Amino acid sequence: MPCVQEGTTHLSAAWLYQIQKQRLQPLHLRLKLEPSSTPFTTLLTMTDTAQRTPKCPRSLPTVVLTGLLLLMSAGGSKQAGLAASLPQKIVPSSRLVVAQTDSLPRAVAQKIRQAASQQLHVPLRAVKIVSFMRQTWSDGCLGLGGAAESCLQAIVAGWRVEVTNGQQNWFYRLDETANAIRLESQPPVVTLPTNVTQRLLQTVASQVRLPVSRLRVAAVKATTWDGCLGIFKPGKACTKIALSGWQVIVTGGDRSWVYHLDETANRVAQNTTASGSRGALVPSLMPEQNQPMLEANVVFQSIVSGDLAGRVTQVTLTNDGVITQLITAPNIRSRPVVVKRLSQSQLEQFQQLLEARRFRNLNGLSYLSSVAVADYPTTLLQARGSTVQYLDLEMQNLPLALRQVIQAWKQLASL
Repeated sequence: MPCVQEGTTHLSAAWLYQIQKQRLQPLHLRLKLEPSSTPFTTLLTMTDTAQRTPKCPRSLPTVVLTGLLLLMSAGGSKQAGLAASLPQKIVPSSRLVVAQTDSLPRAVAQKIRQAASQQLHVPLRAVKIVSFMRQTWSDGCLGLGGAAESCLQAIVAGWRVEVTNGQQNWFYRLDETANAIRLESQPPVVTLPTNVTQRLLQTVASQVRLPVSRLRVAAVKATTWDGCLGIFKPGKACTKIALSGWQVIVTGGDRSWVYHLDETANRVAQNTTASGSRGALVPSLMPEQNQPMLEANVVFQSIVSGDLAGRVTQVTLTNDGVITQLITAPNIRSRPVVVKRLSQSQLEQFQQLLEARRFRNLNGLSYLSSVAVADYPTTLLQARGSTVQYLDLEMQNLPLALRQVIQAWKQLASL
């Protein structure tokens, strides 16, 4: 009987993997190299007959391929054989410290957006999910039961979800399927004492050359400063003291400014790095719980989230110069994939740029506007000691230093 030549189809490395994985050893495989192919291109004929087929003369590549199949079928060497034969993207062990993120089911995401729209009187299209994380609640009231409320005493698995309308953020607690949904209470509104407000606005008016009547306080946060009022300057040492004070956002005309002051406004300093946003883009102050912690080996990180598909893209630069990307979405779980490796020189240049642009002075600020609706994603940038959020659509209205960091990061990470 002649060698089998008919009924042949191309067999890729992925096919070989599927054959080995599904244990198709009972099938009678007859392999022959295509004369003009590369070493990894083969021809496959499969039949379930037990008839003996005359052997064709084997060339050296055929012998190598047969040995590869035997190696893959050996129980103790399956993983080694597969790794040796299939091209893969290798994830360095240093990146395995990044936990695989559980995705928020699409049905749960839809329920929480609908609940937020109804409770907060916000159009559904304007409600977007900023972040989410798995939580375990202590009772059936999800830890938010009132004094007169009877709550089922049971451990409840669920979620903590942050939503926004582009101007304000809220946190919801829910069980695993969003049958129980509870809104966390908002922190009390902080206001400046009248005499502090007057003193601050007078200082701002003289600096930006606008009348006090055109200025208003847009946001206030009570905080504790060091001797430099929390404003970083390269090469300048700051006294390590705990100075009670305020961080204030002032707006006037089509510009906004960020100011740091002590408790009585005797010391007032403009945060020039964070100031200068234009048009309707007035920054807000991010609550500290909205600022995720960085892993110890992370130099810089961007997290893009909030589109209608619920996709979250996290790009991370670690101190070994490796840039990885992790993408999650409803009902999808993934792992970081290496997208680029920087030289030591490139890594140091980017770190120097962060220092020169005083990136840490942007910590805790959110540059979102009313256009941050559900179908347009927002970006969170993080470095050691600094977290800032912005809307890419408002790029031209962002402070100059922030724009420069964004452009450098996109170029470095090839985003």
